[in-house]
Amino acid sequence: MENKILIVEDDIVNMKILNSIITNHGFNLLNAKNGSEALKLLENNQIIGAILDLNLPDINGLEILKAIRNNSVNKNAAILIVTENHDKLDTVIGLEIGADDYITKPFHHRELLARLNAALRRTKSTEKTCTNIITYGDLEIDIDKRLVKKHNMTINLSFKEFEILYLLASNPGRVISRETILDNVGGLDYSPGTRVVDMHISSIRKKLGEKDFYIDTVSGIGYRFRE
Repeated sequence: MENKILIVEDDIVNMKILNSIITNHGFNLLNAKNGSEALKLLENNQIIGAILDLNLPDINGLEILKAIRNNSVNKNAAILIVTENHDKLDTVIGLEIGADDYITKPFHHRELLARLNAALRRTKSTEKTCTNIITYGDLEIDIDKRLVKKHNMTINLSFKEFEILYLLASNPGRVISRETILDNVGGLDYSPGTRVVDMHISSIRKKLGEKDFYIDTVSGIGYRFRE
């Protein structure tokens, strides 16, 4: 597969900047100046990643994000969304429905490459390990289908919740620090003292059933999936 990166950006100047940055690092580019062009390119190409501006003139960028995640060929592509400072809500929604990470304009080219490469490493790692089903009692985590079932009933987890549960469940008995979760699950808030991991864990526990404790809290460190 060619190393194709889809860039969706309606601003010509920004598109040229992104092209200049990405082409110098061994990637092949597909350019779309709006959502319609992006959807057409996705129909005929397999990509390893996408840099997606959410503010598009025709289709909401979140719809393009959904289209990538719902595409059987491109669903595992690394997705980096580009936002403005005031687009916090759209950023959060984008992360919840499947973006790996985000970057805010204006950005330094080295930060863009660092975030893109980190997202690509995560997706490659996931592709290598997503070949089985993790079971724990009546809990079943289907990695390939990204489905979680309990008593054969589907548990609806957000994209990030699934990523966190998978990280913990694939390392049973191992204490996973909050920092490790932040490093491995893209798009989470990296600010010091953040409680975003704790909030996601709380939500996962509630959805799995608070009486069934699959995840232990290790005080002052992080979390552990029971062996």
